[in-house]
Amino acid sequence: MESFFSQKRTWADGPYLHFIAVLDDPAYVSFTQAHHDLLADYGDRVGSVPAPWLHWTAQGVHHQLAEDQVERAVRAAREAARQAAPVTVTMGPVWPGPSAVTVAMYPEEPLADINSLVRNAISTVPGVQLREAGDRYWPHSTLAYFRSPSVHDADFNRRLRKIRPRRVEITIRRLLAVYMHQDLDLGYYTWTPIAEIPLGVTTADAAASEVVCGAPENTATYRTTPPWGDPDVECEIEVGRLAVQPPLSDEQVRYESFVSRALEDSTYFEDGEPPLPKWPDPVTVVCERPVSEGVCGSGRLRVRGSWTRPAVIICERGHSWTDTVETMRAVILAAEPAQ
Repeated sequence: MESFFSQKRTWADGPYLHFIAVLDDPAYVSFTQAHHDLLADYGDRVGSVPAPWLHWTAQGVHHQLAEDQVERAVRAAREAARQAAPVTVTMGPVWPGPSAVTVAMYPEEPLADINSLVRNAISTVPGVQLREAGDRYWPHSTLAYFRSPSVHDADFNRRLRKIRPRRVEITIRRLLAVYMHQDLDLGYYTWTPIAEIPLGVTTADAAASEVVCGAPENTATYRTTPPWGDPDVECEIEVGRLAVQPPLSDEQVRYESFVSRALEDSTYFEDGEPPLPKWPDPVTVVCERPVSEGVCGSGRLRVRGSWTRPAVIICERGHSWTDTVETMRAVILAAEPAQ
């Protein structure tokens, strides 16, 4: 037996570009947590992977790349992934290996096809060198990495086999291009996201030509349920233009207060009507991710989330960032289908 992060596996100059699927489905998270009591008994001799870092690696690049090579590789993978489709897989059983505890993923064939698509696409980028492919692609998710050769013994193996939680099905709809880090202090992998890569051609649930967020609130914006659909169901909506109304200035707040009180009491004038403030124009949202030629600057966006969860904004080049629940609600309201 051996520690996973042995000298031969430790990267000399990471992080490295990887294409992964984040496995944060609650059903799979619960599946992994069924093993945590056992793993906790072994303390720092194992690196148990927490929920945010559970993943499947579709393809990794194990050498340094220049920024323009990363951009080209991500674009190539994104274009290739349009030929794929979301895939539903069964997670389990759990396998105790010589250096890690892994979770099987079945069926293997559609995952192997995604691996081939990404591998072939990024191989076209000059300077990208990939490790030789094996005879058969092995899709898996790692539950824990051994940090000591004393972990994998007969007692550990027997206790692991006794747990056997019910297998779960999850659906993988997108990959994430990341800079993958080996966190040797924690004993598992972490990453910095670069871009989202949908599997297949995404069809928006609805389309809004323009959405302005941060406009004066009204009862429709903050009601507790969405105007259509389940509040927890994820939506992915294309927007022609996403804009943000700058916050009210002190002058605007005073004027709004005057108008409200005047409407409630026609005799209310206090010190007279304040001067009409200048209302700034909404600011168009664009992607601010640095790229080799400067800043991405794309304003062609998709917004993903639900009535109860923050918005994830994705530009046409796959860069993504997280915004607020209020932004997601404004997008949903703007895209409400005609009744």
